Amino acid sequence: MKYLIATTILLLSAGALADERGSERNGHQSFSTPIGAWILEVEFPLVDGAPPPPPAFRETLTFHAFGTVSESNTLLNENSYNPALGQGCGFTGPAGALELNCNGSEGTGSWRRTGRNTLDFVAVKLVYDGETNAQVGFLRVRGTLRFRDDRISQESSDSLTEILIGTDYETAIAIPLGGANASGVRIR
Repeated sequence: MKYLIATTILLLSAGALADERGSERNGHQSFSTPIGAWILEVEFPLVDGAPPPPPAFRETLTFHAFGTVSESNTLLNENSYNPALGQGCGFTGPAGALELNCNGSEGTGSWRRTGRNTLDFVAVKLVYDGETNAQVGFLRVRGTLRFRDDRISQESSDSLTEILIGTDYETAIAIPLGGANASGVRIR
């Protein structure tokens, strides 16, 4: 029995050392999964003939095991509306400019791996009237992200942001706001 335990420990140690040496040969720690926390820079592109897009912003994404995602950003969160500055959740989409006096919750959603270095996700925020704090709708973001090692990115053509007007997620009216470019790094 002692021989069996000693052999098992030796084999496990040898496997761990081989994995560590393989990573050192590549010059970096290699990640084969998006699971973990990321910080991204997000920017809606300027579209000819459309009103100006919202300003670029920073976002955190956390991909959890078993397919859930958490999100927060500096553009639309609970304290983002500042009436003194005239800021609200203004967006530009195919339907034109949409300026609302609103705040948003943190986002939550789901993701699934679609390839070796790609995943599809959807994240939803609750949207509140900035003055009364009554819920008026949702903000939904869908997209495809590409990840490799400690980097992650998205093209605007691979994403769609929509505001959903109404408090019933199933029947809310979706207004497309367009896609966004994003790139970022793993938080370690």
